Amino acid sequence: MTMFKRMAAALLGLLALLALFLLASRFWPASAMQKQARAALEQPLDWPGANAWALLETLDHDGLDMAQRQALVDERVQAFELWAKATAAQRYGNGSAVEDVPAVPELAVAPPAALPALEYCRYGSLETCLATVRSNPEGVAADMQARADLIRNIAGLADFEHARSPYVADIDSPMLNTMGRLPTPLAAHALAHVQGNSAAALEGLCRDMGSARMLASQSDNLFLTVVGARWLQANGQLLAHVLAELPADVTPPANCKAGLEILPPAAISLCRPLQGQYAMNAAVNGHHDATVMAEHPVGSWLFDLDKTLNRQAASLGAACQMPLQQRIAQDLPVDGGLAPAEARSPWHIECATNYIGCVLSAIAAPAYDKYIVRMQDVAASQRLLGAWLWLREHPGDGDVARQLAQLPQELRSAHRPVQLNADGTALEVVRYYTGEGNDLLQLPLPTADKAAVQ
Repeated sequence: MTMFKRMAAALLGLLALLALFLLASRFWPASAMQKQARAALEQPLDWPGANAWALLETLDHDGLDMAQRQALVDERVQAFELWAKATAAQRYGNGSAVEDVPAVPELAVAPPAALPALEYCRYGSLETCLATVRSNPEGVAADMQARADLIRNIAGLADFEHARSPYVADIDSPMLNTMGRLPTPLAAHALAHVQGNSAAALEGLCRDMGSARMLASQSDNLFLTVVGARWLQANGQLLAHVLAELPADVTPPANCKAGLEILPPAAISLCRPLQGQYAMNAAVNGHHDATVMAEHPVGSWLFDLDKTLNRQAASLGAACQMPLQQRIAQDLPVDGGLAPAEARSPWHIECATNYIGCVLSAIAAPAYDKYIVRMQDVAASQRLLGAWLWLREHPGDGDVARQLAQLPQELRSAHRPVQLNADGTALEVVRYYTGEGNDLLQLPLPTADKAAVQ
């Protein structure tokens, strides 16, 4: 009997320790790092100028002025907000009635069927863009004529200063399905050059570089930012190929200034879009907490909304703080990860009563790292293009390596400088992101320097 009492006492002691541990977990305070990250992500943002969203969402719509485009989107915004409130319990609940949820409201006016994507002058094939257009100018001209309205709409993006979703934050908030159209004008600019109107080609490429930079640095979601960055790189690459075929005294037009400026650290760190991502996470987790947790009260010991937001902020908030932005300003690779180990591991005392939230945060945290490294490569490609243009304007005596040592400070990087490649035919910069099968960013040398090297 005495042994039984001892065992019972030991068991009660273990249960008491477990209860104390769970209580400590439940009331575990946010760390200083979590508080700082959350404050950085929740601070209100200033958005410059006019919002491009309505034009972006209606790129495929022809013959509408901006007032009509804005009215179409405003109507859908209102309809979506009503739909989101009416269907939240079904969509965020236990899933038993999801099949009965009505479809997400669409724009009241449907666009015409989109033309198929062009097979030339695409991302990844710009080295052959001019040659392809030159081999079939009539066919390219016909394709461009068929897409004239779309090209005109894309040109209109130059009138806007930011891109921000007007829809209420929700897991089903409408996204833009028109972003695959943005490369279309590349072929039109190439055609203008091939047909002898190089001034129009340069003007158009520089205008679109400015629009791309706007998307890459002044958007509220990661998708738009990454799309804008890729479009920025593509226009810059084609700009170099067009200039390489022109006399050395031809320089980029005045409207190129904005597009050629190196993206600032705050843009490369993805602060703005990750603030948008955090707001989306907060809305989704809030709906989840209000529905599933309400249906399953015991679940509150597995999911804590406030603790989950603290951990998700720790995963994203470094993007808006000085240590990471200083590292980016020095062009050091962000290969150690955006989030600290504390934000990635579910093995922490606070996770005992927030296991679901901790697991979700741990899964999501590494997903953002690669995007920052890719944005660092976008800035490197801008420096590469800037160095290319500087060499073109300062041909020198043919000692390219010596000239590169004289580049302006804004075009230099102590950790991956612009260099001459091994055979002396191109400028190159090391990539930080190696997921695209190429460790280098390259541009063929300007014509004057090619001749000098040879």
